Order: sequence, then structure tokens, then C-alpha cells
Amino acid sequence: MTEDLEALRPAPVLETDRLLLRPFTAEELDAVAAGETAPYFAAGFPAAADVDFARESLLAGGYFFTESVYARMAVVEKATGQVVGTAGFVGPPIDDELEVVGSLTPAHRDRGYAQEGIAALLRVAFTHASVTGVRASVPGDNAPAAQALVAAGFVQREGPGPETDYFLPRPA
Repeated sequence: MTEDLEALRPAPVLETDRLLLRPFTAEELDAVAAGETAPYFAAGFPAAADVDFARESLLAGGYFFTESVYARMAVVEKATGQVVGTAGFVGPPIDDELEVVGSLTPAHRDRGYAQEGIAALLRVAFTHASVTGVRASVPGDNAPAAQALVAAGFVQREGPGPETDYFLPRPA
């Protein structure tokens, strides 16, 4: 029961030096699901994976789904106020592990934003006593994502699918 209540907590707004990770609004989620842009969406946002995420969120319960502490959030560049990607969790812990997921627009990659976002998500992940580790799956052709995970302390592990799996155990 505690786990059920935990999932209902609102998603926190996470702040890093250069980014805000915040819940999507209902209007933003609708726009992303439709593949539409907004004046404060960076060029290249939403990408196809973002559209898929938003559509799946609407099917799973819409805005309520994005408000969960385990939700995928908008990544906002503080200097411009633009949404430059998404970051968050795939859902509540499964087998005591959380899975992180995210994307950035092409123009906002290679700036250290992925590392900032991962660090913020890990701070949230390990506040939950039941979480024994955090995982991520990366397509084989996404070396920058793999590098960001390794820089955060993740190690590659055997996975079931075609993507490369990375894992970070709870710090001792």
C-alpha cells in the first residue's frame, strides 16, 4: 500500500545548474502527442520518441500519469526557457529497480545536459528505500547516451533485448 501511495506523489521539479526537469502540463502533453510544436519548444522537439511517450501517457491516464514521481518530465534549459527534451523514469520500480529514460534535441547534445539530468534523477531514485538500483537501455548506435551513463557510474550488464543495458546499484 505504501508503494501505491508513493506512486501518487506529485513529480518533483528537479533543478540542476542549467536545467529544470518538471512535469508536463496537460496542454504540453496533448501537443507533444500530436507532434506539434510550441513557441517555447526547442527546434527538434518533440522527436518521434517523445511523441510515442506522450501518446502512451495519454492512453495510460493522460496528465495524471505524467504527474507521478516516476514520470517522464520536460527538460527545460533555464537560460532560454525552452523545452529541449525529456527525462525521467519509465514507471514505478520493477523488481526493486527503476529505469531512467530521456532524450535531448540534437542541438542540445554534447553540452553535459545528459549528465546533469541523470544526476538529478539518481538523487530522486535513491531516496526510495526499496530501490536497489537504477537501469537504462541504450540502442547500440547511441554512444553519447552510453558515455553519459558510464560517466554517472553505470556499468554494462547482460540484457534480454537488442539494446545495451546499463545498471547502477544503490550506493553503499
